[in-house]
Amino acid sequence: MSRRLRACRIGPPPPPRRRRSGALHIFVALLAGCTTVAPRRGALPSAPAARLAAVQANEEHFHSLRARFGSVAHLGDADRSADGVLLVVKPDRFRLRLMLPIGFTVFDYLCVGDQTWVSLPLAGEQEQAHVEQFAPFSRQDLGQAFLRGRYAFPGVCDAAPAPNDQVWVTCRDGDVLRRTILIGSDGIVEEATYGDGEQRLLIRYADYRSVDGASLPFRITLEYPQRRQSVDIAIDRYEVNPTLSDDLFHPVAGSSQGG
Repeated sequence: MSRRLRACRIGPPPPPRRRRSGALHIFVALLAGCTTVAPRRGALPSAPAARLAAVQANEEHFHSLRARFGSVAHLGDADRSADGVLLVVKPDRFRLRLMLPIGFTVFDYLCVGDQTWVSLPLAGEQEQAHVEQFAPFSRQDLGQAFLRGRYAFPGVCDAAPAPNDQVWVTCRDGDVLRRTILIGSDGIVEEATYGDGEQRLLIRYADYRSVDGASLPFRITLEYPQRRQSVDIAIDRYEVNPTLSDDLFHPVAGSSQGG
């Protein structure tokens, strides 16, 4: 019997999640088929430089990615829940889309190169004017989390031993600290991004699983200490190296263009 398992949902769908106060509950069903999930890989190398190299090599395994996820954004005293789809094509394209059960898109965040477009098709004028409430992240943040490469490892990165069989990585541009990375035996545990000497963003990763030859985290948390905002992401399904056409990365009419 093959050691691989087919991670498919059989039977009626589970009941919808309960709305939190002031939350927007969105259900997405865009991905068809099943993801092949293999048993977890062995531990990463113990030597700091070798562990960092292994993590970077694993990330080079995929050039495109499609993921279905559920998320909860914590914005001050309000929570907003959503399900969605993420599309990634390295080195510089990704799209984050949230939809209603009947198929209407309620949020669309597109990045191509250095350009971004944001659309809230069903939002009123007041909500359109405060789009950052629906997207408490930036193009740089999502590039770090999903495009990886130079976004995740800026400047020159050095690895050193850390307690509990972990590895501590610091990335600098000259004397300027850009990022710190803590790597456990399964993969990256957390990454901290710095701006003007202060921690600007903290990303945590957990629940690593092997998917089509790549080790990927199924739980991701983005935290903004200075803004008291965070986003919890639970991955439901990955597709590694799918064919994603250029048409999937065209901005929709009425999108607001950013930098």
